Amino acid sequence: MALTEAQIQRYGRQILLREVGGKGQARLLERPVRVEGRNPATDVAVAYLAAGGTPVDCRDGAPRDGFLAGVALEAFNPDAASPAPAFAVLAAAGTAPSSTLAVVVGGDGLVVAGPDACADCLAASVATLAIAVSPVDAVVLGSLAALALQRLALGLDLAASIRLIRLSGVTPAAAPAPRCPAHVEQM
Repeated sequence: MALTEAQIQRYGRQILLREVGGKGQARLLERPVRVEGRNPATDVAVAYLAAGGTPVDCRDGAPRDGFLAGVALEAFNPDAASPAPAFAVLAAAGTAPSSTLAVVVGGDGLVVAGPDACADCLAASVATLAIAVSPVDAVVLGSLAALALQRLALGLDLAASIRLIRLSGVTPAAAPAPRCPAHVEQM
C-alpha cells in the first residue's frame, strides 16, 4: 500500500521512528483491530490506535470515556474506519477474546497474546486480571494496550504480560503468565 500525501503528513512523526517507517505505517493502516467488551482503558487504547492510523472496529459504538467520548472514529481520523476483517482483538477483562492474537486490558494490567499463543493459556492469564479499571489507571493501561497492538501489527517483540503496581509504575509480570494444564505438565 502506498501512503497518500495526506497520510504522510498525518503520520509523519511515526514514519520518522526507526521501528515504524513508511512500510510500518502502511502495515498499521492495513491491520484493523476489533474491540470486544468495554472499559475506560479500552476507550483510551481506541483513541491512540485511531490516532496512529490503525483501523478500529468498535462493536459497541464510539468510545464512552476519554478524549474521544461519543466521537465517531471516522470524524477523528478518516483512516480509523475498519473495512477489513480484524487482524487482532482488543478486549476488556471479563470478556473472552474471539482470537488468540489479542491484547486484554484489566484494572491491574494487560495480557498480550501473540501469533503463537495458546488459547487456554490466554484464558488462564485473562482470568487473573481485575475487571474494574480506575479512570487514572485507564490512561496508562490504554496507552500500553495500544502500543502492544501496534507492536503486534509491526511484528515486533513485546512482553507477554504487564502488571500495574501502585506507587511503583508499570513492570513486566514477575511470574510467568499462567499456563493451561497441558503446558503445566510439560514443565
